Amino acid sequence: MANSNRTEIYIEGSKEAIDNFVERFEKCHDGPYPNQEENPHIVDEFGADAELFIDKVGSKWVQIWDEGCYRSSDNRCEIYLDTAWYPPSDMILEIYRQMAEIDDEIKVSGKYWDEGYQPIGVFEVYYGQIIEEQDHDLDESEWDEEIEAEGEQEYDRNFWEEVVDPAFTVLQERLDKVMKEI
Repeated sequence: MANSNRTEIYIEGSKEAIDNFVERFEKCHDGPYPNQEENPHIVDEFGADAELFIDKVGSKWVQIWDEGCYRSSDNRCEIYLDTAWYPPSDMILEIYRQMAEIDDEIKVSGKYWDEGYQPIGVFEVYYGQIIEEQDHDLDESEWDEEIEAEGEQEYDRNFWEEVVDPAFTVLQERLDKVMKEI
């Protein structure tokens, strides 16, 4: 089975754009494809205009993860997706394209991680292109060995808090620097 990749997508823009997105997303499902239900499939609603499924999404499959959509304010929402191997790049670009038609100052950004943390990354869509920073060097087994060598128990420590989250911070700082330069 393919590795699972978690992606958090953050959409910031006008209330009108966020209202539009949330209303449409909340009607979607992620079941079998092609769609066999009354409600729209997430790929039909937000996938790129392409013939093949993989070209609509940017990965072999996509599922809505966790709550699916969380609206943190009138001008921001977050969506959570699971995909095969990579973030759903084609879907991310299509979300940006659709939202930019409503609000030309829309910001689509986010982060992703493979279940083995190789890779993890952060991204921002800039005029229809994904600009990203990645890290392929996180190794949980090396961390486990270090914990064991220190004589501590793995369950007393947290790989995400000690390694992954700080790596995201570094990647975001690098991406912010790149975005300021372009």
